[in-house]
Amino acid sequence: MTPRPRSSRLSAIDWVDAALDLLTADGVAAVKISRLCERLKVTKGSFYWHFADLDALWEAMAERWRETHDAKFTGFDEIASLPPGQRVAALATMLMDERNLTVEAAIRDWARVNPRVAESVRKIDSEVFDAVTAALRELDIDEERARLTAGLLVYAGIGYIHGHDALPSPTADELRSVIAGLLGA
Repeated sequence: MTPRPRSSRLSAIDWVDAALDLLTADGVAAVKISRLCERLKVTKGSFYWHFADLDALWEAMAERWRETHDAKFTGFDEIASLPPGQRVAALATMLMDERNLTVEAAIRDWARVNPRVAESVRKIDSEVFDAVTAALRELDIDEERARLTAGLLVYAGIGYIHGHDALPSPTADELRSVIAGLLGA
């Protein structure tokens, strides 16, 4: 999450961002009130000032991650204004940022044990799929092929999130070339 200037009093967003950082660095099991208090150098009373319990924090984390993801996905005016083929390639290359990969992998792992987070992940995956499908349709690709190609690209992106450390990673130019070839096929 984006670092925020720290005032003398923590906000709920400070707690949520610290929890997301802890989740990213150490995994789901590390998100504990005591670990957060230690990291933020405050007492548990500060935590309970903002949240009723850990579940309330997790809900806030899921919402913050979804908002951040939505802002990344929809906030790129330059991507929205690109021609459809370039837009598909730009959406794919967004995955390649190391910070994005780390957070995405942690959130997807977290979704395995938290139904609310799993629903947020499903919603975002569906939005990405719809955006890629729409861009493909703008290229006059028939509806069935656009749906299948969008599915292939989204599934490949999810696989990349989980397997990028074990396999060779394409450069942004290589990725654009492969997508152009796929779209031209």
